[in-house]
Amino acid sequence: MILTARTVAIPALPPIAGQANVPGLRKLWLIEARYVLGLTDPRRVPGGAAPGWLLPPGGLQLAEGTPIVSFAFPSGRGDYDQKQTSTVQGDEYQHQLTLSVPKDHPVTAQAFRLMTGRRWVAVYQDANGLVRVVGTPRQPLRFQVGMRPTGYTLMWVCRTVNPSPYLADAS
Repeated sequence: MILTARTVAIPALPPIAGQANVPGLRKLWLIEARYVLGLTDPRRVPGGAAPGWLLPPGGLQLAEGTPIVSFAFPSGRGDYDQKQTSTVQGDEYQHQLTLSVPKDHPVTAQAFRLMTGRRWVAVYQDANGLVRVVGTPRQPLRFQVGMRPTGYTLMWVCRTVNPSPYLADAS
């Protein structure tokens, strides 16, 4: 029996000036999962898989007139975490978007009321300017609140079978 090495060419990573990875979120948009008409699986793009989990143009389709909840927050208050685990059914990805809210306020109470009990798909822009989609209509984010002595932590969590894809046409 002869063993041969199989290799896959991975393109060189682009040069990055300054810090290699700036943590945190810049912007966060939430869309109720019922308004997401389609989300392309990057592995099943006609003509070959999209490179690097990049959704093709039009890869996220929303219903006309979709209400989008946009969060404004100072730098350093938002974060995203994705963890891969192996289960009996295969790989699974746990996603968690968090926003820190330093104090109780009527706007905070309004956000709790708006978020609770709904299923969400999120689009966020990280501090490096990259845009990703988190959650799917079938595997949506669920809202949770964590209380701390210094305020609240708003969390949207879900488990999916794929990592969160990048969004090229984030207009």
